[in-house]
This record gives sequence, C-alpha cells and structure tokens, in this order.
Amino acid sequence: MLLNLLRCLRGYVCFTVCGTYPERFINIALKNRLRLWNVVRGGDGLTACMYMRDYLRVRRYARASGVRLKISGRKGLPTLLRRYSDRVGLVIGAAAFVITVFVMSLFVWSIDITGLEDISESEMRALLAENGISVGAFKPAVDYQSAARSVMLSDSRVGWIAVNVTGSYASVEIKEQTPSPEVPDIDAPCNVKARRDGRIIRIDAEQGKTAVMEGSGIVKGQLIVSGVMEDQLGGVRLVHAAATVLAETGYRAQFRLSQRVTVYRPTGEVKRRLTADIFGIKLPLTVGGVSTVDMLSDDVEEVPAPLDVQLPAGLLTRRIYALEREEAALSRDEAKSILLREAQLYEAFTLSDCTVKKRSFRLAEDGGGYLLTADFTCEEDVAYQEEIGEEKEE
Repeated sequence: MLLNLLRCLRGYVCFTVCGTYPERFINIALKNRLRLWNVVRGGDGLTACMYMRDYLRVRRYARASGVRLKISGRKGLPTLLRRYSDRVGLVIGAAAFVITVFVMSLFVWSIDITGLEDISESEMRALLAENGISVGAFKPAVDYQSAARSVMLSDSRVGWIAVNVTGSYASVEIKEQTPSPEVPDIDAPCNVKARRDGRIIRIDAEQGKTAVMEGSGIVKGQLIVSGVMEDQLGGVRLVHAAATVLAETGYRAQFRLSQRVTVYRPTGEVKRRLTADIFGIKLPLTVGGVSTVDMLSDDVEEVPAPLDVQLPAGLLTRRIYALEREEAALSRDEAKSILLREAQLYEAFTLSDCTVKKRSFRLAEDGGGYLLTADFTCEEDVAYQEEIGEEKEE
C-alpha cells in the first residue's frame, strides 16, 4: 500500500509494447535499472507501467529493440495537477478543506456527561473546564488522566470518573460518591426527649423506660423515654434508650403583602440579539436593546447536529421584551390568592418531614396591607436522643 502511494505521488504511465520481440525490450529496460511493474502479455504485445521520468529515457531502448511504445494512460498526482492547472482556486480550496478538517480534528467538539445524580451538569462542566476539558480544548495539550484525578480531588462528591475521547467527541462517565451513613453509638447511654411541643399519639419504645403516657401533652426538651433502668434488686443501670414517638404538633406562619404593589406590563417592544458561539467563543452578531430600563429576556440556543454529531458551533438568540412599571392596588381576593401560594410553598418545604392533617387560614387587613395567618396541625416523630452526662450518672 505504501508503494502504491509513492507511485501515485511521483506519477506514472501505463503503456503498450508492440513488436516482434517485446521481451527483448523488457530485458534491456531492466538491465538499465528502469523500474517496471504490472507487466502483462495481451494481444500482440505487452502492457506495463513505469515512472514518468523513466519513460522519457526508455524510448531509445525501444528503438534498439525494434518495438513501438504507445501510452494508454497517465496517472498520479502530477497528472492531476496538470489537468487542473487552469483551476488554481479549486486546488487551493481542496487543500484548504483538507487542512481545515485536519486542524478541526485536533479540538474537542462536544462533551457528553453521564452518571450525574446530585451534581448538576452545569456545575460539572464548569469543573471540567477548570481542568482543561471543555469544548474547543486542544486535544494534544490535555492530559485526560491527570484532569480526571484533579476533578476527583476538587469535588468530594465524585467517587469515580473516566474521560474517553473518540475523534472530536469526549465522553465523561461519572459515579458519585455514596456518603457513609451516620451510625449511632448504640453503646452510649442516652435518653429520648421531645423535639417539639405537642400531644403524644403513640410511643414505640425499643429500649428504655417510658416516662409519659400516650395521649398526654409534652413540651420541647421533655423526657419521654429514660435510659436509667432499675432492676429487681433496686440497682440502677444505664441503657441506650431508643423509641419512635408519634405526636400531634402545631405550626403557625404569617405572610404579609402590601395593598399597593408594583406591576410590570409588556409594552410590545421586542428586540432580538444574535450571538455566534464557536468553540466556546461568543461573537455578537447584532447589538442594541429596548428603550426602557425594565426588561425581560429569554434565550434560545440552536446547535447544529447533523447525523447526531453535535458541532462546536451554535447560534444564541436572546429576545428582550420592554416592560413598563405601574402601581396597582390589590383586591382582597387577589391578595389572598398570592398569600395562599406562599403558604403552600411554606408547607412543601418547611413541613416536608411532617404529615399535615389539618390546615386553616385567616386573612386580615394590617396597616395598609394584608396579613395571612396559617395554622397547620401535623403528625410527626418528635423523638431525639440525648446522651446522659457523667454528672447525671453519679
């Protein structure tokens, strides 16, 4: 294969040898170190191939051998260049295309990240970019194994990472670190106390002496299950008290809203900004903005991916909407609707560990605004363990 490539670069001719003794011509050519190949007998003579430079010298040996030579074809790079010598632009364009493809193959075009659960993709891409792995990175200049180790050292949540580069595509596989569960010291003597005020519904004591009865009220910090046990002989021993204490608890939250609020309305004026993203370099294509100070924008990024191959270029379109500011008075129903949504968010996040059994809301006007008081009746485990101190053991 390498020999065929060399022949194409140098250029060669295929010719026919006609005459009485074509073998004599072959012997004379070989004796004078002229290289021949693909020598085949056919018809009234022979066919063979020879370098162009050697063919210019072989004619005198053909006359001495009494044969005639007829060229059947010219092949190779010199012939191609001569054929398109009047189309220099085509040759330059082809060469520029080959060089461009070669240069582009030295860069990372796209990065695919798999295995993320708790870590966000944007956070991981930023961490990879800090260690040299990003779209537009020069592949020969990046030590991928060293970069992977640096990522693991930079973020303790990453338990394992592998970076595989195929062509201009980088695949990053990640396994997040599983945190070790906190194992309580089951040998340390402790009491079970109440985390909140409430009324006990049920006590499931695994170990220890119950100090209160089901149905009774409790206050925060009150002893529920004691780790101090007495035996039949009147002796005292300390144990690791453990229990689940289901209690009815109450929560109260208040939310305020002014009667007059600032409202932003679109004026209808919209501007569009275009930005080209090439290998992570952002080039603005259009400039300008809306005539108002208040605005709202949304971004749409279009990344070409022919044949499911993501290219390292894209077009970012940002639409900017002009807004005008107005003062508006809220009605009682509008204020209640807004404050109820805030109460729902409070319940979803603050009371996520509780089972809400009942909820009530009261809306009142308060000094030029509205006040929503939300009361929640919940069921939850209020038990927590507290080690028994040495002063209590004596």
